[in-house]
Amino acid sequence: MRRFLDEYFKHAALNLGQALQGIRYFHSHPDADQQARRGSLRHLLLSCRIRSQRVVNDLFFAAIPPHWHHTREELAQMSPIRASAWFQYGYCAWRFDDDGKPKPNLPADVDRRWDPRCHEQRESEGSAPHGSARR
Repeated sequence: MRRFLDEYFKHAALNLGQALQGIRYFHSHPDADQQARRGSLRHLLLSCRIRSQRVVNDLFFAAIPPHWHHTREELAQMSPIRASAWFQYGYCAWRFDDDGKPKPNLPADVDRRWDPRCHEQRESEGSAPHGSARR
């Protein structure tokens, strides 16, 4: 039971971090940049649509047991990592590389709105920290 609760709590921390990041940047999303000029009403509306869908998704996945949609191997990856780190992987994913290590030299203009589900990032650079355990 302890292992189940540990995996559930860490998975919830990741997804709550993603949801809070989506709320923080609700007004702007990188995927809307290619469809409308940043700061325009159209960009705001597109961003709100994308963010609202993802926040609802993140809250749903925070609530349900991760065992319903992750393999034992994926869940085993979560065990050695603190819940606070999983929260940060969700809330500020732009700070970490694919292995979950802090990026050493972040540029001053890093796009803090980014999350691993952004289309531009998925196509150009790859996945998120700890790959398949993200969601």
